[in-house]
Amino acid sequence: MSAAERPIASSSTSAVAAEGLEGAATAAATLDRSVSAESTAGRRFRTFDSLIEVPAFRWYLLSMMGNWSAQQMQNVVRGLLAYQLTDSFAALGGVALANAVPRLFLALVGGVLADRASRRRVLQVGQCASAIITAAIAVLIFTDRLRVEHLYAAAVLQGIAMSFSMPARQAMIPEIVGEERLTNAIGLNASGMNTMRLLAPATAGFMVAIFGFGIVYALMAALFTLAVVGMFRVPANPTAQSASATSPVLRKRRGAGTRGGIKDMQEGFRYLGRNRILLMLLSVHLFVVVLSLTFQRLAPGFVSEVLASNDDQAAWRLGVILTVMGGGALIGSLAIASIPNRGRGRLLIGSIAVFGIALLGFAISQNYWVSIGIVFILGLGQAGRQSLSQILIQSHTENEYRGRVSSIMMMEMGFESFGTFAISLVAVAFGAQVAFGGVAVALLLLALIVAVFLPAYRRLD
Repeated sequence: MSAAERPIASSSTSAVAAEGLEGAATAAATLDRSVSAESTAGRRFRTFDSLIEVPAFRWYLLSMMGNWSAQQMQNVVRGLLAYQLTDSFAALGGVALANAVPRLFLALVGGVLADRASRRRVLQVGQCASAIITAAIAVLIFTDRLRVEHLYAAAVLQGIAMSFSMPARQAMIPEIVGEERLTNAIGLNASGMNTMRLLAPATAGFMVAIFGFGIVYALMAALFTLAVVGMFRVPANPTAQSASATSPVLRKRRGAGTRGGIKDMQEGFRYLGRNRILLMLLSVHLFVVVLSLTFQRLAPGFVSEVLASNDDQAAWRLGVILTVMGGGALIGSLAIASIPNRGRGRLLIGSIAVFGIALLGFAISQNYWVSIGIVFILGLGQAGRQSLSQILIQSHTENEYRGRVSSIMMMEMGFESFGTFAISLVAVAFGAQVAFGGVAVALLLLALIVAVFLPAYRRLD
C-alpha cells in the first residue's frame, strides 16, 4: 500500500519541475525502503527502528513530545481547576462535553482537509491555536478573573482546534515511515505520549501545589509553541516516496472546492461501508473509547473524593497516580513497538480485559498506596488498547482515506465525552466508586462479547 503526498504547485513550470524531483524522490525512497526492509528482516524486535532510520519521524516525535506534555498537563490542571472552582463532578463532565461537541460536528471536515492539504501545516495551525487559547487562560488566572465559564469556552475552542489537527496528526505517521515500519512507529509514537503521561501529570500536580495554576498554564502555552516550531523540521509533504502522491485523482481533489469536500466525505463513508474489517474495528473502538477514557476525565474528582483529604493533597496525589499509570503505559507501548505483525487482534482483546479488571480494582480500593499499584496495570492495558487499535485501523486503511478515517476515530472520542458526562452524573448520584465500577464491568463484558462473537476480530494480525 502506497502513501499519498500533497504538493501544491504555484505555476505550470514549478509543477513540471516538482514532478520531476518527486519522481526521483519516489525511486530513491522506494529503493531505500526495499533495502531497509531487507536489512531489518529477521530483526523483528528492533524497538527503535523508525527513529534510527527515518529522520523526519524523529522530528515529528520530538515535536509531538512538546504537544503531548502540554496536553497531559492540561488533563490534570483543567479538570482539577474545574472541580476546585465548583466542587462538582458535573463540572468535570461538562468541560469534557464542551470539548467534544465541536469534534462531533467538525471532525469530518478536519479529516477531508487532512486528505487534501499538507497534513503538517494543518497540524501546526491546530497547535498554534491551542497555544493561544492556553495563554489566554493563564492571563485570566494571573488577573484573578477566571470563572468556570471561561474553562467551558476554552474547551470548545480547543475542541475546534483538535478537530482539524488530530486527523492530520494520526494520518501523518504512515506517510512518514511507510507500511513496513507502521507497527514500530505507532508503538514508538505511543511510547512518546506515555513518556509524557509519566512525567507531565506529576510535574503539573507538583507545580500547581507549589506555584499555582497560572504558572502551569503559561508553561503549557510555551510547550504548544515549541511543538509548532519543531514540526517545521518535518517535510510539509513527507510522502515524496509515494508513486500515488502525484496521481491525477489526488491533484484534482486538491483543486476541488466545497462541493468536492462534501463529495470526499461521502466517499469516505462509502469506503467504510465497503471495508467490513475496518467497520468492525471502528465499531469496537467506539465502545472501548467511550468507556475507557472516562477514567482520565473523572480522575481528578475521584482522587479528591476518595483518595485525598484536601485540595493540595489531591493535586499531589493525582499527579502521582497519573504518573504511575503513565509508567505502565510507557512499558506497554515499548512492548507493542517490539512485537511482530501477528496476533494483534487477540492482544487487543486482552488489553481491553486487563484495563477492565484493573479499573474494577481501582474502583473498589480506598487505599492510596494500593491504588498506585493498580493504576500501573491500568496503564499497561491502556497502552495496548490505544496502540493496537490505531495500528490495526491504519493497517486496514488505504492512504488516501486515512485522514477521513482518523476523523471518524476522533468523532468517536467526541462521543466519549458524552459518555463521560453521563457517568459524571452517576458519580454525583451514587458516588465515584459506583460509577467507575460500572464502567469496569461494561469493559469486561465488551471484551467477552468481542472474543466470543467476533472471531474475525480475534484472527486479525
